[in-house]
Amino acid sequence: MPTFNSDHVAEVTAALSRTVIFSSLKPVDLDPLVASAKVVSLCSNDILWTEGGAAEHVGVVLSGRLKMTRQRSGREVIVDVVGTHDVVGEVAAAAGAPYPFDVRCLRRARVAIVPVVAFRTVEAKYPQVAKGMATVLAEHVLRLTRHIEALSAGSVEHRLAQMLVELAERFGEPFPGGTLLPVHLRREDLAALAATTLGPATK
Repeated sequence: MPTFNSDHVAEVTAALSRTVIFSSLKPVDLDPLVASAKVVSLCSNDILWTEGGAAEHVGVVLSGRLKMTRQRSGREVIVDVVGTHDVVGEVAAAAGAPYPFDVRCLRRARVAIVPVVAFRTVEAKYPQVAKGMATVLAEHVLRLTRHIEALSAGSVEHRLAQMLVELAERFGEPFPGGTLLPVHLRREDLAALAATTLGPATK
């Protein structure tokens, strides 16, 4: 992993400040997190960490998109997609448990990763961080509930449509005649979103 350097101080401080978890803190309060952070650059399908691995870091997405996946019965299922200013790994950090998902890059991404030890030190010092964490975890529960509902929606086409609508609500940008979804998804990613297998490509 690339080592952290001073060029990233302002960027990482700003990214942490924009998260729900740390938005109530002053930039100076984030110094312990920023000082211990590393910035990781990822390319398509690069893995940040794997399901079952020891939760050593919490990540904040600086740019790009990541997918959170699980492998079940030899098939990948996308549980969630996260983007700029989203936090990853906080569920494992909060529970003191292993990472519950693989986290992979969709196309290109940069992530600031902070040691869980530093994260917990700041959380213990500032009670409002725990409140922010509770808000983020509640949002995760709501998204996962919607995901389960979408995967119970019937046909593959209907399930995929439901998932794309949800992504559009979170990441969509206004576009003439509709909404632009700036999330790079391959055929296998679309199959994983709908929890189905990938059929033969049409010619």
